[in-house]
Amino acid sequence: MAARISSARRIAAGITLGAALLTGSIGGAAGAAGPPSPAFTLDGGGTWQIRELLGDAVVNGTGTLQTARGGDGRVVQVAAVVGPDDRSLPGPGACEGAITTVTAVVPGDGRLSMIGDGEVCGQHLQPPTSIVTHVFTGTFEVYGATRSARHLNGTDGFFEVRLAENGTAHVLAVDS
Repeated sequence: MAARISSARRIAAGITLGAALLTGSIGGAAGAAGPPSPAFTLDGGGTWQIRELLGDAVVNGTGTLQTARGGDGRVVQVAAVVGPDDRSLPGPGACEGAITTVTAVVPGDGRLSMIGDGEVCGQHLQPPTSIVTHVFTGTFEVYGATRSARHLNGTDGFFEVRLAENGTAHVLAVDS
C-alpha cells in the first residue's frame, strides 16, 4: 500500500522545490542571470546627404557609445557611409545590397570603426509619422578600434542606418 503524503508535507515540498529553482541550486543554469550584455552599443543621430560622384549616403552626427565595462556611456562623433551596390539609393519598396562603414570617434580617446554588408531598402513615406526614406540593415565586424576600445577589434554584430526625408539620420550598432 502506498504511503499517503499529508497536504502539509506536499506544501512544504513545493515551497522547497520553488525556492531551489529560484536560487538556481537545481538544474544548474535555472537561476542564471540571462544572456550576457553586449560588449558595446552605439546609438547616434545626425544629418545625411548624398555624394553624387560616389552615389553613397554620408551621415555625420553625435551619439553615445556604451560598453560592457560600464559607465554612463561616452559621447562620440558618429560618421557612417552607406554604399549601395549600384551607386544609387533604391526607390520605395525596392531593396539592394550595400556596404556600410560606421565610425565612432571618442574625442581624446581614439575610435571604433565597423564595416559590414547588408541591404538598403527604400521606404514608402507616410507623413507626418513616418518620414524615413531608406533603411540599411546588416552585419558588421569591428576592424579599427584604437586606444581604450582596442579590445573590441574583431567583434561582430548588427547595425542599422535610417535616413529621413528631412535630412536627419539615425545610426544603431550592437555587437552580437
